[in-house]
Amino acid sequence: MRRVCVLLLLAALLVSALSGCGLQVPRPEIKVGEFAFSVTYELNGKTKTVSGVYVCEFAGTDWALDGGYSRAWDSYIEYGYKAQLSYSEDDSVVIGLTENDDTMWLDFGFDPEYFMGDPGWASWEGVPEPALSIGITTEEGFYFETDAAVIEETYGAKLISYEYAEPIENTFGLFK
Repeated sequence: MRRVCVLLLLAALLVSALSGCGLQVPRPEIKVGEFAFSVTYELNGKTKTVSGVYVCEFAGTDWALDGGYSRAWDSYIEYGYKAQLSYSEDDSVVIGLTENDDTMWLDFGFDPEYFMGDPGWASWEGVPEPALSIGITTEEGFYFETDAAVIEETYGAKLISYEYAEPIENTFGLFK
């Protein structure tokens, strides 16, 4: 009888230890997705298009002090080469320099949770869409100009169109 109690206690300890290791976070059925994209912009009267494939991969679980365990995703863009992106870094490309050598960026606004159908994606963030920004350095410091009207009027750059693949429908479970 004592052995049975010890075995049950060990099993309960094992289950509680494993449940604290992120095992309670449901895994996606589809772990990798590829999403074609194309963004057309105008810069100084010339029209240019950036296109490629945005790749999202399930990377296991992550832990944060304020939220506990959650799904983690890796992502990168394939333009014929891999430009590795981290979820916490900007998914942007440099499209030019201003007269003052400030950097002009095209930010794709990609979100792997959105494209992979993750229910943890915050729908209040809206559907991903591209945006232009200028990294400006002044005597007071560094800031980004993101107002589309100012960027068009002052720097001669504007978005014309974009096309992103639709997100997948994914299912999530503990044993996937």
